[in-house]
Amino acid sequence: MDLVSVIIPIYQVEDYLQRCVASVAGQSYQNLEMILVDDGSTDGCPEICDQWAQKDSRIIVVHQKNLGLSAARNTGLSLATGDYVLMVDSDDYIAPFAVEHLLRCAQKTDVDVVICDYIKGCEGNYVFSEKEQCLPKIIDPESALLNIYTTGDKSLRFTAAWMKLYRKSLFEGIRYPQGKLFEDIYTTHKIIFAGRKIAVLDEVLHYYYQRENSIMNTSFHLKKLDYLQALAERAAFFSEHGLNKLEQLAYDELLHCLIWEYSRTRDVLHSIQGMEYVKKLYRTVYAKGYASKRYPKENQMFLAAFYHNPEWIIWYWRITGKISEIFRRR
Repeated sequence: MDLVSVIIPIYQVEDYLQRCVASVAGQSYQNLEMILVDDGSTDGCPEICDQWAQKDSRIIVVHQKNLGLSAARNTGLSLATGDYVLMVDSDDYIAPFAVEHLLRCAQKTDVDVVICDYIKGCEGNYVFSEKEQCLPKIIDPESALLNIYTTGDKSLRFTAAWMKLYRKSLFEGIRYPQGKLFEDIYTTHKIIFAGRKIAVLDEVLHYYYQRENSIMNTSFHLKKLDYLQALAERAAFFSEHGLNKLEQLAYDELLHCLIWEYSRTRDVLHSIQGMEYVKKLYRTVYAKGYASKRYPKENQMFLAAFYHNPEWIIWYWRITGKISEIFRRR
């Protein structure tokens, strides 16, 4: 039987951890090792981890100083001995048959990654529906990565570290960047690209719990600009590997996000440091004469103007906004 290593990075989630670990320990597929990486929690998480380890021999607990989510994932990967790896965030939980269905799909289709579906919300006891398992869609890595840009709200399925069963060998030479937020945007495309075939399973097996104080739900701050560098590195990765369509899409997204974040660092954070960071990155990646295909309003003149002086675009938005307001009043 294939061994599945389930890695759970943990930090300050004592209100949710019992539910998360219980959802993994209670899986219908039992040949698991569960690696609980306590990343320097100061609440009740360390004790909860140790209690679970005492009653379930499949559980390995690591207590480390707080180094961030990437470091916790990497610690788990360094200890994993399974044939497959599943990441579960410690405030989320999974269906009781999640591992069984994911592994069965991987075995039957001989793929390297199985991507399931998820539901998002704040229910503490969502009941998963176990239906007759649907047939997965088998695609190549490039097609899987295209879904980042073509599936709207569902693009998270192709960028998040979780809701995926990975063949462990894919992580050879790949780790998450320590000290960065949005570590999966830096990394997931590399893992998918390393695979031969990808299975997309349209079955909800993961509950993405929305808590107010999670990393994703905290208010905007400068550290959240980490994702811009991640987008730049992803575009460069596609370029290096000759994935021209993906490079074009990634480049479009990157320029658009840089313009948007300049506005936010200017008008929300009032941060000169943030504005300079965005401006510098834009000037590093901008290609002269380029017009966006995904965002029609960002034509060659628009993008060139932002390159020369971002404030020209701010004034452009203000003037066009005033004109629109005048016409609406008429």
